[in-house]
Amino acid sequence: MSTAPPSLVQPFVDAAPEVLRASLAATPDLPRRLWNLVAEGRAAWPDLALEPRALIVFIAARLDEAGDPADALDGLRPADLYLACACATGSTAAINAFDRHYMKEVEIALARMRVGPSRTADVKQLVRQRLFVGADGVSGKIGDYAGRGDLRRWVRSVAVRTCLNDMRKGKREIVTDDDQLIAQHAMPGDDPEIAYMKRTYAHEFREAFGAALGGLGPREQTLLRYHHVDGLNIDEIGAIYRVHRVTAFRWLEKAKEQLVKGTLEVLRARLKLNPRELDSVLRMIRSQIHLSLIRHLGGPEDKVEDDVDELELDDAELVEVAEDADA
Repeated sequence: MSTAPPSLVQPFVDAAPEVLRASLAATPDLPRRLWNLVAEGRAAWPDLALEPRALIVFIAARLDEAGDPADALDGLRPADLYLACACATGSTAAINAFDRHYMKEVEIALARMRVGPSRTADVKQLVRQRLFVGADGVSGKIGDYAGRGDLRRWVRSVAVRTCLNDMRKGKREIVTDDDQLIAQHAMPGDDPEIAYMKRTYAHEFREAFGAALGGLGPREQTLLRYHHVDGLNIDEIGAIYRVHRVTAFRWLEKAKEQLVKGTLEVLRARLKLNPRELDSVLRMIRSQIHLSLIRHLGGPEDKVEDDVDELELDDAELVEVAEDADA
């Protein structure tokens, strides 16, 4: 079968953000492209029964309003979306499949955070509840997955957020504010000067970072969100902007450097530091940039008391929360 049933097109357009509907309706060969999404999803998960219309509506509702509709369709991950949609419907078979294939990502993320076995078991249960148990008939967070990045990295980011939010609530540790959270990362492996800076200037750093981030342009903030919050890699970001991966990499690195420079300038204006201390402050900024980006750019669902996360998802790595990380 080479074309989608005609009934898929109108539900797809109707479920999409209003600003995209006219463009989607005019997209060439739309019926075939929709069917290809369904076919790829079914091929990846042949044992999961999911109505094509349900998948198409799920995909449409999560399209990026700022993107080009035709390009957005090409950049989606049908297999991941198929499983996420099936889970969001409450399918036991789909949730069991997710448990088998994706819950190990939670263990990977928590191991890199140096979380012990007891807490890992607790957080895994919290992650599962967060993903699949919603309120008032609404699906859990799995329903937020939009298919623009690897589902495995997305699950790791949920695990990190859930663990740190759990810490913030004081279920096993008392972490009362952001200053303590930053100071908590002054672990034995830190450079002594960096550890001192984290303990001494946590409050000032938080405020300076927020001011510098607010001074970035919309594209720079979006790039940082895609990479650090959504877990998109350089190739995926390049596909969204229709640029070469090298260009996407340069844009991302420039945004990070602008953020580091802006934070340093604010701190230098507020604190009287000697040149050696300024060098340590600069290294502290770089070591904390990932944690702070997720705190400030995390989505609304992740703001429990405040945005609190540290992850760096770059093709194969999740940055360890308890250590300085590479960009």
